[in-house]
Amino acid sequence: MARGGTDIGFSCRCGALTGTLKSVDPDEGTHALCHCASCRRALDLYGIPGTRAEGVGIFQTTPDRIEIAQGAEHLGVMKLSPKGLYRWYAKCCGTPMFNTARGPTPSFVGVQTSCLSETAPLGPVLAEGFMDTKPRHIGLARMIWRFYRRALAARLTGRWQQTPFFDADGAPVAEPELAPRPEATP
Repeated sequence: MARGGTDIGFSCRCGALTGTLKSVDPDEGTHALCHCASCRRALDLYGIPGTRAEGVGIFQTTPDRIEIAQGAEHLGVMKLSPKGLYRWYAKCCGTPMFNTARGPTPSFVGVQTSCLSETAPLGPVLAEGFMDTKPRHIGLARMIWRFYRRALAARLTGRWQQTPFFDADGAPVAEPELAPRPEATP
């Protein structure tokens, strides 16, 4: 299947883990901001400053668009709860990079926009979720529709099997770690 779009480089903070987000087209992904406590906590675990109001930039697409050029051995995976989303990071420097489901299906990856070399090809932010204001979500229905459309297309074409995050048997390429529970505040 021929694809258009722009290739965008990605890298962890120290540059040991690099690669390409291939054929980026705003129609083949959803540029979003997430304000949820889980996304904030994941960044906090790695000492990434920011506030909930800023949100975490994510480009949702399919894993077959991720190509790791070097440093695959530095790819680690954490989950914030026993049944939580897989949050992939660079073990070399603690850079959060990707989010996936806990297996190769549904075919989904959320790319942290902070690790991309540029964000203009992603298009405008189409959705924001878990805001502290009313409405709490903007563009949620569009984001969900686009997610299912991409996941179904990947399933029907077999692209769901093309992932750097899971092996041929569906096991993650790194052993998932459970993040420490946050300390309770008095």
